[in-house]
Amino acid sequence: MDLTPFDTRWPEAIRSLLPEVVERDALLIWLQLYPLAVANLARQENDRADFERYYQLRGRYRLSEIADTSASFLPGHRHWPAVKAALPAEPGDDLAALIRQVARGDAAKLAIAAVLLMTLRQAGPDFLTSGYQPPAPPPKPGLWQRLTNRGPKVNMQDGNSFPIVPGQHITTGAELDKRPYHTTDERCYQGMGPIPVDCRSGSCGTCWVGVLDGREQTDPVTDFEQKRMQYFGYWDNPFHDPAAERPLIRLACQTIVRGSCQIVIPTWNGVLGAARQLRRSER
Repeated sequence: MDLTPFDTRWPEAIRSLLPEVVERDALLIWLQLYPLAVANLARQENDRADFERYYQLRGRYRLSEIADTSASFLPGHRHWPAVKAALPAEPGDDLAALIRQVARGDAAKLAIAAVLLMTLRQAGPDFLTSGYQPPAPPPKPGLWQRLTNRGPKVNMQDGNSFPIVPGQHITTGAELDKRPYHTTDERCYQGMGPIPVDCRSGSCGTCWVGVLDGREQTDPVTDFEQKRMQYFGYWDNPFHDPAAERPLIRLACQTIVRGSCQIVIPTWNGVLGAARQLRRSER
């Protein structure tokens, strides 16, 4: 199925569907975590190592490598096998109608149907034949979590959480979580918590996160954070709301929280701002 004719139609199609989508914020976060622009940039490069070095890319940014797991934070991910099976032979000429067709008219499946089609566009058809591995159930709380689960906390997409003091930056609370996250994410440092971070000043861009729930518990974005997010290119997509006081995508080291929230930690980070892309194209 060739989905390239829809490349410029995604924003319009998603906007038309959003009133019906149950998992609105989760879908918009996923679309910002895995932008088509990054996939297209990677596809145009012959030297992967040079490409990753120039854009300071770390982690798994290619959907072909995580096609069946990237959207596991969506509750609708349980419908992944069903929407895979619902793909028609031909896409037609209406992207929104195609998403509805794959969802079979079920509003609870609209978000994961859109994710499936964007994954197919970026990863290619090979993943359609892969076996489905359901997400592991959330871990049972350990002693540390049981002792600290009475107050505000930051919940993560894998079922883990860490306590947060109202008025703290997200990364400050995360650093107190000493579990061995470095064993499952090579971007994390031993004893430094679950959020990859190389600074605490907004300089590296490593700690970008999606705020899946509890945005009202976060302080409004500052001018400094806006400038840094523009530099990193994390907001360079049509699914970011530039007028939002509390955007879905934030820098954890710049985001102060006042109560419990839920975050999604991206599988990659880099520096892909428009100015850097322009310099690359002029080389």
